[in-house]
Amino acid sequence: MISQRLFVSFTLLLLAYSPTDRLATCDAQSSEVTTPSGPETPEASLAPASDTAPAAAGEEAAAMGGSLPIELTEEGEQAKAEFLEVLKAYRDKVTEMRVIHTRYINGEQQTPEARQSFVDAELRTRQLMDDLFEASYKLLMFAPDEEAAQYLLTMIQHQYENSNYSEWTLQAGSLLMDLGFKQIFLYRAVARAAVCTGHFELARKVYKHMDEEGFADLDKRFSFQMDEIEQLWQQEAEAREADATKNLPRVLIKTTKGDMVVELFLDVAPSTVANFISLVEQGFYDGLDFYQVKDDLLALTGDETGLGSGDSGRYVIDEHQREGARNAFRGSLAMAKLPSKEGSFFENTASTQFAIFFTPLPAVSQQQTVFGRVIEGMDLFTEIRRVDPNKDKSNETMIRPPDRIITAEVLRKPEEMPEPVYFTP
Repeated sequence: MISQRLFVSFTLLLLAYSPTDRLATCDAQSSEVTTPSGPETPEASLAPASDTAPAAAGEEAAAMGGSLPIELTEEGEQAKAEFLEVLKAYRDKVTEMRVIHTRYINGEQQTPEARQSFVDAELRTRQLMDDLFEASYKLLMFAPDEEAAQYLLTMIQHQYENSNYSEWTLQAGSLLMDLGFKQIFLYRAVARAAVCTGHFELARKVYKHMDEEGFADLDKRFSFQMDEIEQLWQQEAEAREADATKNLPRVLIKTTKGDMVVELFLDVAPSTVANFISLVEQGFYDGLDFYQVKDDLLALTGDETGLGSGDSGRYVIDEHQREGARNAFRGSLAMAKLPSKEGSFFENTASTQFAIFFTPLPAVSQQQTVFGRVIEGMDLFTEIRRVDPNKDKSNETMIRPPDRIITAEVLRKPEEMPEPVYFTP
C-alpha cells in the first residue's frame, strides 16, 4: 500500500510564540536555570527524574510552599489576582461547553446555531487555557502556589503527550524543574523543547542528568543527533533572520484544529512553492484530511484519495540540492515523494502531498524539498488527531474521523511568480 510505503520511508530516515520574553537560559558552567528578567527562580537541582504521576503535584507544590517565603509583593498580589480571574473565566467557559453538549446530546437543542455555539465556546476555552498557562507561570515567578503549579504541570504533560515542544514548553517546564518537580515527562518535555528551539546546552544538561533508562526513542535520537541538529540549526537561524527582509509568500491554512500561517521559501524552492501556491489557489487542498499523523514525527496531507496514493498527475522537480536549501525542523513543510523499494525516494516525484514536522529531522533534506515553515498556529496544530491508516482495526473499534484542512488561502505573494518546472518520467 503506497500510504504505508510513504510513511515507512519517512520513518527510515530516522535511522540514517513565546508569550513572554523571559525564556529560560542555562549557564554553561552550572546546572542553574535562570531568567534574564523578573524575580529570580530557585536553583535547578536537575535531580534524577521519576515517573511520579501529576496527581502528586500537590504534595510537591505544598513542600515547595513550605520552603519559600509566602508574602507577596505588590506585583505578586497582582499576578495572583490575574491568575484567579483567568481561572474563574476558564471554569465558567468549560461549564458552558458542558451545558451546550448535554443539551445537544439530549436532543433539547440540536441546531446549527447550537453546534456553532459549542465551536465558539471551545475556541474561547483554548484561548483561556493559554491565558491560564501564562498566568500560572507569572504567579510562580513571584511565589509558590499549589494550584498554579498543578495547572502548569498538567499543561506541560498535555503538551508532552501532543508533541508540542515549543519555547513556552521549555520556559514553563524549566521553571517547574527549578521548583523541584521531577516527573520523567517533565524532563523529557524540557529536553525536547530545548532541542526544537535551539537551546542545545540546556538540552545536553537535562539529558546528562536523566537516567538513560528514562530515554524514549525520540530522546535517544536527539542525543545521537545533537551535534548535527545544532549545526543545521545555526544555518536555519541565519536563514530566518534573512527571511524577515524578503517579504516571502504566505498561506493561511484553516484546519479543524485551528488556523496556521505558513511562510514559503520562494528563493530556494521556487518551483515547489509556485506549484504549491497554484494548488492552493485552485482550492485543491480544501477539505483534505491529515490522513497520517505520527507522534513526535509528522502529519501528512495533500492526498485526495486519503490513502497516500493520490497526486495531481504532475511532478515538480527536486530542489533539495539547491544552494541555501532548508532543513526540516519543528513546523517545517516538506514535499512527500514516491518511495523506492530500497527505502529512499524516486527523484522528481513530489506532486501534492506534503508533511508538517513536529520535531527536527536532519535526513529529510537529503532527499526531499523543505519549502516552508509554520510561523503562526503550530501550538494548536500539535493537537491534531493521531492517525495510523495501517493499524489493524477490529469491528468493535470506534474510528473517529481525522482532522482536515478546511480551506487554504494565499495571504501574499509577489506580483510575478515563477512558473513551476515539472518533470516528465
